Amino acid sequence: MAHMLDGPVPDGARSVSWPWYHHVLTDELTVDARTLFEQYAKVPPKDVENHIYRIRDKAWGIFPWPCIGEFWFLSFGLAKHPLYHNLVLPRLKTGDSLLDLGSCMGQDLRKLVFDGAPSEKIYASDVFPQYEGLSYELWRDRDTFPHHFLADDVLADNEDFMKGALMTKLGPGQTDIIAINMFLHLFDYENQLKVATRIIRLLSHRPGSLILGSQAGVRPPMEQPLKPPFDKTEDGETRTIYRHSPDSFIDLWKRAGSFAGVPIRVWADFQIMEKKSEQYPAGVDTGLEAVASKKPFTADDLFSTSSAKRVLFSTEPEARRLYFSIIRT
Repeated sequence: MAHMLDGPVPDGARSVSWPWYHHVLTDELTVDARTLFEQYAKVPPKDVENHIYRIRDKAWGIFPWPCIGEFWFLSFGLAKHPLYHNLVLPRLKTGDSLLDLGSCMGQDLRKLVFDGAPSEKIYASDVFPQYEGLSYELWRDRDTFPHHFLADDVLADNEDFMKGALMTKLGPGQTDIIAINMFLHLFDYENQLKVATRIIRLLSHRPGSLILGSQAGVRPPMEQPLKPPFDKTEDGETRTIYRHSPDSFIDLWKRAGSFAGVPIRVWADFQIMEKKSEQYPAGVDTGLEAVASKKPFTADDLFSTSSAKRVLFSTEPEARRLYFSIIRT
């Protein structure tokens, strides 16, 4: 089934009259986001909003993703994952590598560096090569942030994919952690399975290598037709995307692991609330319940049936953010 990048941008898609093009920043500019612009990018406080508007409109010109119109690049999705503070950051600090697939303007990578991760082994990849230059313009770090941007299409034909940057410059079996935030839900089921299988093949052969991220989810799972202006291909074919429940998402990755010949275990669930703890910096949505023991939350806790440590999720039948972890065993 076709996806939304298989042809030119539909007529009218770049109009700023769509409801997902937000003309004014409201709660999208969080404390975390403003802090990163002021302290990392060194944007004067009075200029932060205009700086964001200017870069957002350039990004809208590259491709009018709803997430661009809604300023989602100001939300650090990776930092909200339950394993961010107690697994991702520590492992990067001890030498692991990370690939941010579907990186957009590199916001998650800048957050990692700001939080203390070394930048030498972190990589970004997106289908639009223009995002590399735009990310440097947004974060003002062209001279300090590594040029580790790999423009590639994970849905390319096999021959093209094997010759692409991910396979030739990064290589299969080389990456310790792969982050995929708000990315897979852009595709139909068939293409999600294709992408998931390729992601697993990029993952390091070491047990404990990790794929993690988040995406829009729904219960029950369903193939959903896209809304205008992305609802039709040039040939008039209906475009669809697949929205997962936790169970269907786990099944997708188990199938991908079987196809790739890689043993994995998979966890996925809905997040229903934000909760802060003194363990984490102000403004960070950890997704974790405060634990009296204050022991570090680990990957094993996600698979544990113990009630001593649990993640705050629900099985209510509605659309929510779906968080996930795939660990090589």
